[in-house]
This record gives sequence, structure tokens and C-alpha cells, in this order.
Amino acid sequence: MADSDAGSDKQQLKDAVRSIILVQGNEFIKELLRKHKLQIGTKKADFSRNILAAIDAGTLTRPMIEDWLSEVEGWGNQHIYLFKPPMVPKAEIRGRFEKSDFAKLIDTAVSYEFPEDLELSAVSLTADHLFISWHKGAGGWERTPSKDFERIEDEERYKYQAYRERFDRSVVRFAWRFTDPFCAVMIQLAVEGDAHTPIHLQVRDDLKHIGLFDADPERIPLSEAFKNMTLQNDTLVQSTRMMTDGGHVDVVSTLSEGGIGDVEALLEARRGVNDNNFAGADGQFHFLQTKHDKLSRNVKVQGYGVESRVRVWVQCKREDVYIVLGVIWANQ
Repeated sequence: MADSDAGSDKQQLKDAVRSIILVQGNEFIKELLRKHKLQIGTKKADFSRNILAAIDAGTLTRPMIEDWLSEVEGWGNQHIYLFKPPMVPKAEIRGRFEKSDFAKLIDTAVSYEFPEDLELSAVSLTADHLFISWHKGAGGWERTPSKDFERIEDEERYKYQAYRERFDRSVVRFAWRFTDPFCAVMIQLAVEGDAHTPIHLQVRDDLKHIGLFDADPERIPLSEAFKNMTLQNDTLVQSTRMMTDGGHVDVVSTLSEGGIGDVEALLEARRGVNDNNFAGADGQFHFLQTKHDKLSRNVKVQGYGVESRVRVWVQCKREDVYIVLGVIWANQ
């Protein structure tokens, strides 16, 4: 790489430090630095200084950062919808992309853009998965009173109120691991009202344009999985709601550290319900490291069976998300 190209590449990475890298969770940033044996620090300012120095020194490179970002950005703190996977042969996927409007994005695993509107901006196609990402910028200004100050100019007193520029972006992802019997649309945007409807329509239209689907993707109902999970020991079950025409049955644990399985009366009440009488089921579940030792953290999940929606309440890593989905699918 020519010196000018190398300098430009480093500058782009530096620009991404404040806008993309530092908005990830502190534990994830520490992991990036620790993995590459770099000085860590204790706060964001330390992380920023150490990352910038490592980029300058060449000890933290674009592939290292992009590999890390692909594991942490856009995973968790999201709504996940499960669908039946495309029928297109894996060997044909690249060719279909090359004939689409998104051909230039093939193998662009990480985007550094902050588009004003949701935009398909990154594609990771490997031998075992296809991940397509859409991004939407969501930055703004955050009041920072600690930086306020006053001063006198020309015998007039002025008061300055400080705002810190905040960079943020939301990620929508189509995720298909070829060995899984499902694919997923993962949305990091609020679900109020019908806010997800235009997102689903855009994702659907883009996937059809690429040639992954001929008809509309078909959602996979998850009520049976959530019913079964409330009777298993895979998770700590905080609550369950089972629905039928005209009403529903709730079983809820109010323990601060415990679930339905820790209250014998609640467990017996749940066991006494005839699942066949209830078409729909929701539930709140805690996936704990004590039960799933490969989790990077405990993960709180809300499941909506009829909607085929899984709400993950915390930012986590890609592997964490797939551990959660694996348990749900095993109970399906």
C-alpha cells in the first residue's frame, strides 16, 4: 500500500474511533484492546487515546477493527424476527448479488457511513453465512453541563452552555447461517406502533431485488417454543402469558433473583395448564452464564410467539445472540 493510501486508511480508522468504536460498550472495547495486547485504561478517554496510538503505530489495523466490529456492532439490544430461509442454492448467491444494484457491497463487511435514511450498506458473504446490514444515522447533541463556562468580553458577561456531539447509528441485519433452519431480520430500532413495518418492507424489497426470495419471506411462529421453555431448565423464566380467543393466563414470578421455577406454587400452576388450549404464548426469560457458559454476559429476552419476535434487552456479541436463538429453536 502506498504511503498516501496508508495514511488515508489510518485517518478513516481514526475518524471511526469516536463515531463508531467508542459508542460500543466499555467491556467490548476493553476486549478489543486486550485481545491485541494493547494498553487498556479505565475510561473512554483512555480507550480513545490508546486506540489512536495503536492505529498510528500500526499495531491496530483495519482488519482487526472490522473483525471486532462484526462481532459486536448491531448484536443485542434489538428485535429479532425469525423466517424460513431462502431456497436459493448457496453457490448462486454471489452471482445474484453481482447482478443487483448492490454488487459493489459484496465483501464490504463493515460500513463507516451514517446515512440519514435506512440504507443497505454492508454485505458479508462467506462459506457459512450471509449477513446483510442496513444502517441509519441517529446522532445529535447531548447537553454537557460540566463543560459550561462564563466569561466577560467588552464589559459584558456571557454564559456558554455546552453540548457534546453524539454519534450513533442503528443497524438492521438480515442474518442467515447456512446450517440453521431459519434466517433472521434483526432490527435495532424502537417497535412503537407500526414502526417496524416500513423496515420489513424495505428489507423484503431489497432481498427480492437481490434474488434471495421470489415471494414474501415467511415468518416462523414461536409460541410452541416459548411454551416449552417455561417448563424447561434452559433459562430462568420470569413470566409467561398464554393466549386464546377471549383471554389469557399469566404466570409471573416477582422474585428479584429467581423465576417461576423457584416458586413451587407457580410451577405447579404452569404445569396445570393444557397447552393445547392456547394458540399463542409470550414469555420473559433470562439466559444465564451459569447455565450457558459460552455467553459473554447474562442476557434478558422477551419472547412474542405469535409475532415471531425476540426482544434482546442488552448489547451483546454475535455468539450470544446465536446461543439464545439456538435454545429457542431447540424448544420449537
